[in-house]
Amino acid sequence: DSYGLDTTGAPIADPEQDCSLVSGKQNDTHTIIRFKRHLDTCDRNHDMKLGGDTVRVIWATHDTDPALDGGELVGMIWHGKENRGVKSLHLLTPALKRGVARVARNREVWRRVHREFVVPDNMDTLYWCKIFKVPPLNRKHHMIGYEPLLEAGNEQYVHHMLLYECVVPHQFTTTEKIFQKYVTHPGAACYSPMMPQEWDQCMTAIVAWAVGSQGEFLPEHVGLPLADGDKAKYFMLEIHYDNPGFKKVKDNSGIRIHYTEDLRQYDGGILVNGITITPLHIVPPHQPEYKTAGYCNSDCTNRMFPQTGIKLVSVVLHSHLAGKKLRLRHIRNGKELPRVAEDDHYDFNYQQARVLPQEVSVLPGDELVTECVYQTHNRTEPTFGGYSTKQEMCLAFVLYYPRTPLAACYSMTPVKYFFETFGVRQFYDVDMDTIRNFLDLCTWIEHVLQIEFRIIASTTTTMTTPSFPTGPAGALDEEANERAISVLKQMKDFTVETVEGGGGAGGLFGELVIREPNEFRNRSFTSHLVELPWTEKLLTQRVEESLYSGKHMVFCRTHDDQLAIPLTITTFPNFTELSEQTNNKSHCEGKIKKSLRVGNTASTILDTVKVVLCLYLARD
Repeated sequence: DSYGLDTTGAPIADPEQDCSLVSGKQNDTHTIIRFKRHLDTCDRNHDMKLGGDTVRVIWATHDTDPALDGGELVGMIWHGKENRGVKSLHLLTPALKRGVARVARNREVWRRVHREFVVPDNMDTLYWCKIFKVPPLNRKHHMIGYEPLLEAGNEQYVHHMLLYECVVPHQFTTTEKIFQKYVTHPGAACYSPMMPQEWDQCMTAIVAWAVGSQGEFLPEHVGLPLADGDKAKYFMLEIHYDNPGFKKVKDNSGIRIHYTEDLRQYDGGILVNGITITPLHIVPPHQPEYKTAGYCNSDCTNRMFPQTGIKLVSVVLHSHLAGKKLRLRHIRNGKELPRVAEDDHYDFNYQQARVLPQEVSVLPGDELVTECVYQTHNRTEPTFGGYSTKQEMCLAFVLYYPRTPLAACYSMTPVKYFFETFGVRQFYDVDMDTIRNFLDLCTWIEHVLQIEFRIIASTTTTMTTPSFPTGPAGALDEEANERAISVLKQMKDFTVETVEGGGGAGGLFGELVIREPNEFRNRSFTSHLVELPWTEKLLTQRVEESLYSGKHMVFCRTHDDQLAIPLTITTFPNFTELSEQTNNKSHCEGKIKKSLRVGNTASTILDTVKVVLCLYLARD
């Protein structure tokens, strides 16, 4: 048990030895060590308290073992640049149950990939969508798990994949009538004019994979429906390609679906909670911590949940590069219950589903809050909500049962209230009601009416040339990709950075020129935000409190893209917060410090350095 210093150099033996070796074995290729320690060793000087947060495990190896001499490590040689690595883990999350799924009776596998798709070399962000039909099934089946299929060498380009169930509008009788003709379609830039309008009916996520995840297998009593009558027969696979290096890449990535005809006890579903994707989601620069939240109110859960409630099984917490701490909070009758999921060391590159230790019951009338804390001390301009990895999101994808008609429940700051927060009362050439109608309704309603707004698109895509390539069936062009990025249609996770260090709202806020009040007159709203003294703590606290705890407009959306309740503007709930769990004082106060034992020359050292766990494995 050792610790490191802020400077370079070998680890130092810890006076308090808190690790116990359980077993170990070694051959010509592997060293395997099994050890144990308390999650909280009470060593505040040199040990990290472990819990549900993401932990970065650092490892290093060397052919020569160090020795212990009088309690000091002697002869620990630097491992070099090659013999080391890092792995993010959820230490308290059960391991992925691949084996259970693979031995299940009557298990089948369905592979869906974008075959030979060419990621163009003159755009840094692209969403590509394609329709698939389930294999021929004569009755309802259950999906029991999924895994990513990432083409070797292309892992860095595939940012996320979502698989959506396609439904039919009420005036049509079957999904086959609408979607069968698109099964042979090569695909299109998502949500663009070239994407067939009917694909807008593919709205309900059943798979949400993001970078770093190994997939997920469902508990044995829950399955996601496949081929349920006319439902769950057609699906749309959306892949977000992140290509900051502007390289031309041929890709065959996709999803492997595990399913079975042996139906499980419950139909499951995916519920999205958080903040609507909108430039009104703003994160100031120069902040060590800045907090935002999306809200699902009691009106929505009262309307949509059965009387006995639903059970939450697992959660994927999702933000982008500025995300530092994420949590899904649960409120009942004005009091906060234990957090559903929480991560104070969020790692954008490790977005594995968190299987909950115990299923969480959410009842009608309960409220859910997805909260995100961002760190932007190295950014010089505001970061806005959007679709690129450099802009921001705040979402939770929740696996639950029994399935309900509810697909998503999230919120955004009402437009007028947003501008008032920044002291703006009036713009030139456009009144506040017009802006409110655009931003509020474009986020939700106007895409359904096929009203196209492209103001944001003019600055959201970074290009090296003024034109875009033409893909299969002419489906990829400038207008297509602009609208794919700009339309704030649904919970899609991307946008593209337009300012150094942050993500811009682009032409939208740049087009708005302030008329009132006088002190801000003739500034664009973008300039106004950039020029605010964000390093003044009182200003940032006021903005954070106003946008977090103030007014929210809540969207309660069903699987068929309808609003279950009318759009409502409500004040963020006033609730009694859950007190932070205190340390186990009796455990720590009664701890017996173990003396450092001098052992054999071959030793294994567990080194906890600040926020990382460092594992040095020496070959004997």
